[in-house]
Amino acid sequence: MVSDVALNAPGKRVLLLGNEAVARGALEAGVGFASGYPGTPASEVLDTLVEVAKEFPGLVSQYSVNEYVALETAIGASWSGVRAICAMKMVGMNVASDPLFTFCYCGVGPGGGLVIVNGGDPSCISSTNEQDNRYYGLHAHMPVVEPSNPQECKDFTVTSFDISEKFDVPVMLNLTARTSHSLGPVVLGELKAPKEEGYFVKNWGKYFSALVIAVANKQKLLRNMAKLAEDYAYKTPLNRVLEGSRKIGIVTSGVSYNYTLEALDILKLYDVPILKLGLVYPLSKKLVAEFAENLDMIVVMEELEGFIEDELKKIAYDEGLSVKIVGKEYFSPAGELSVDDALTAYSKIFGVESPINPQELALKTFSFSSLLIMRTPGFCPGCSHRATLYAIKKAIEGKNYDIVWGGDIGCYANASLPPFNMSDFMVCMSAGVSIASGISFKSKKQKVVAFIGDSTFFHTGMPAVLNAVWNNADILIVVMDNGWTAMTGHQPHPGTGISAAGKSKAVDIAEVCRALGVDYVRVVDPFNLKHAISVFDEAFKQKGVRVVVSRRECVLQTMRKMREIEAEKKRKGIEEFYEVAEHICIFCEECLKAFGCPAIVVGEFEGKKVSKIDLGRCVNCSVCKQLCKGCAITHTKVWKNASIVEEAKA
Repeated sequence: MVSDVALNAPGKRVLLLGNEAVARGALEAGVGFASGYPGTPASEVLDTLVEVAKEFPGLVSQYSVNEYVALETAIGASWSGVRAICAMKMVGMNVASDPLFTFCYCGVGPGGGLVIVNGGDPSCISSTNEQDNRYYGLHAHMPVVEPSNPQECKDFTVTSFDISEKFDVPVMLNLTARTSHSLGPVVLGELKAPKEEGYFVKNWGKYFSALVIAVANKQKLLRNMAKLAEDYAYKTPLNRVLEGSRKIGIVTSGVSYNYTLEALDILKLYDVPILKLGLVYPLSKKLVAEFAENLDMIVVMEELEGFIEDELKKIAYDEGLSVKIVGKEYFSPAGELSVDDALTAYSKIFGVESPINPQELALKTFSFSSLLIMRTPGFCPGCSHRATLYAIKKAIEGKNYDIVWGGDIGCYANASLPPFNMSDFMVCMSAGVSIASGISFKSKKQKVVAFIGDSTFFHTGMPAVLNAVWNNADILIVVMDNGWTAMTGHQPHPGTGISAAGKSKAVDIAEVCRALGVDYVRVVDPFNLKHAISVFDEAFKQKGVRVVVSRRECVLQTMRKMREIEAEKKRKGIEEFYEVAEHICIFCEECLKAFGCPAIVVGEFEGKKVSKIDLGRCVNCSVCKQLCKGCAITHTKVWKNASIVEEAKA
């Protein structure tokens, strides 16, 4: 619970999500600045700190337009001597990597430890890849800390700030989706007041990274990391050894540690030595050597790549250890691992028959899963993106255009699915515009369309649009402006007129596009179908960079705002709805197949098929009435209360 995150009750036991526990840990560490860009599974870290910021004078929490800006801003706070935290999902680390590497050379400010929260996503649950960001630690010479449950999320966050300041380097707190979104008990510690004001102490030799200074800073960084690997990594309570008498030991971390314990319990193997790593990089040679001393084999269970396995093998070679080290022979480097994976592997490795056959269990549960209604991803009822795509399809109908559709990251990724099938590629945020530009330079016979969302436009889309203008690309850019960073939980962006601190200046995307040099800029309301179709028809006939901003707020936010209004209408006895006049419906299926609204279903009237509107799902967006070929959809408003009727007449 977010409300528990701010509780001033040391010793109290509360239930927190892993991400909320990270936020609590930051508060107990006296964090004074928080930044980031929303991205599943890490979004709730910053969301929580934004929500509780008003209760902690001196804590500045803010959303940023992208991850490298978020990190650079946090660096500024750190260099002013204020503890800072910066949260992002794993692909965001790619965006932030430009300042990251040099920042590791420079180090943090005095008393200004900096923790970077990385949300990993094995199995690509909400991502376009499942990259293993622990390698950023290896590449940038940055410590990587990995908690396995909410209590550790809190405690390890506090420790990460201490490591950052002690060794003058940022620390990556590496989470995966299961750790971020697991709910568990957390014992609260003492809150520490944030430093309200910092001061930047000029230190050219530390912060000006160029020429001999950069080389000297790298040497300092390497010395600090070596110290960290020697003594601290050996003694830190972040790492724990569970004693056992067997000759085969296990090294694991994060959520894989939980899977290991559960599997060993099922197999009744209580005598297996386990090295549970919390500090996964750098590793202590001494700790590994001591753990391996009486072992014939070490099994490494970790998600994604064999990061720990490779590090152990390097140490084994350097230290002349005779122990055999295995891992990826038993655990896949692709996708999430599970207790079933641990059971299968450990059963085979230790020669113990499992009382549970995961494959048989999966077959049994399969019969139950077949009872579930199969659903494909799709737009919500009343989503403005559906109306935008429908308007574009109508605008090109019968034109025989050869079109390449550039997709991007956001709810509108569903454009790739039926009935629209309007995304030929999708790579990363704002790549839709840049790749589409590249196609337009070389494929002169095709029309090229790029979709981009409003938050993505501010994230990294503006340079892509500028580059398209500068190099005379021939593309139609459709900005799907639903007013929020909707996909990750409706966080604000510069177009909303809201920041984490409250009201702010709203930046208009159409005006930005004009300032970037786009001559053809139009704004449409996709719920006004006739106008939207005519504008898209015109835009397709133009040349050069054209931008159409299709603007209508996310229906989920609109519905939230409408709750009070709807409740008042209900109190007054007012009912408003759309319905199909079944005796008129010609069942052309335009509303069903071409528009694809999930609130419209197939019904029956006097032995013939008709369309019907599911009033429980319909949000009265009115678009189906506009597109109905048989004019069978009607809008009805009923005043049940006579006094209201008189009031309406007046």
